[in-house]
Amino acid sequence: MTLPATQRRIVLARRPEGVPAPADFRVETVGLVPPGPGEVLVRTVDLSLDPYVRGTLTGRDLGHPPVLPGDLVPGRAIARVVDTGEWVVAETGWQEYATVPAASLRPATTPPGVPRTAILGALGSPGLTAYATVTRLLRPTVGDTVVVSSATGGVGGVAGQLAALAGARTVAIAGGPEKCRIAVERFGYAAAVDRHDPSWTEALAAACPDGVDGYLHMAGRAVLDGVLDRLAVGARVVLCGLPEHANEVGGQTVLPAGLLMRTRAVVHGFVVYDHEDLRPQFTRRVGALVADGRLRLLEDLHEGLDAAPAAFCRLMAGRNVGKAIVRVAPE
Repeated sequence: MTLPATQRRIVLARRPEGVPAPADFRVETVGLVPPGPGEVLVRTVDLSLDPYVRGTLTGRDLGHPPVLPGDLVPGRAIARVVDTGEWVVAETGWQEYATVPAASLRPATTPPGVPRTAILGALGSPGLTAYATVTRLLRPTVGDTVVVSSATGGVGGVAGQLAALAGARTVAIAGGPEKCRIAVERFGYAAAVDRHDPSWTEALAAACPDGVDGYLHMAGRAVLDGVLDRLAVGARVVLCGLPEHANEVGGQTVLPAGLLMRTRAVVHGFVVYDHEDLRPQFTRRVGALVADGRLRLLEDLHEGLDAAPAAFCRLMAGRNVGKAIVRVAPE
């Protein structure tokens, strides 16, 4: 293929204050960087948008260096090696082309019938997050009630289905009637509660009459407080996402020590990098579930690199439905 002399990329324009805004980002045109020894040039096709990026913009993410104004925004993508056409997963950042170490690439392969983009969602880090939280920390058994917040997102949609497959009765917490409908109809939750409804705690109590045995938290402090009030004795709680902390709004989240003591609940702080040992098992088991249709996918797909800032802001504001992906180039 004939390569362009320049490409577009998206850099941080200014440090976000609160929920990111599109003006916090800037599109630049730069020259292509030719690969050096041990490197390859790849073309970004499908770019994953993930909440961890918000932490890099303030220097608080545990797995990535801080992003300063003028720096390329980081991101993982499905890409094609320019010289060979091979499909790979690469840390491209938010740009059309990337020069990356050849050793850092891994093949972008999926089971027959499974879309390639599943590598960024159910078969990628969001899926591993869901798998580790459910199988290792929440450990649902038949008859348990498991509540998942952000229940229709890239992690929540997978986690709810995995908990249900383990025999639990699953309850979704989502933002708005449409997301609640999707949670039940698409992901098979037994019930869904709209966190925007002023009476949502009463609805949660009705949906969990015997209390909450397991809770995967990825929402705001008010949601955490409301679910903790419904914990059953011996409950397991996983703190997977704190959007108010990520967006630096709403102050600090505080856990009610007395309630946790009374319920003998166990609270886990979750970082996905601690669970890489599960990846082979996860890839095999969840890949099979997706391939045979027992685990359903949902993507929040946006077209064109220019759509990335607004789509990321939508994600961090909790307005996405499914795994957020930007199609940077046609396949």
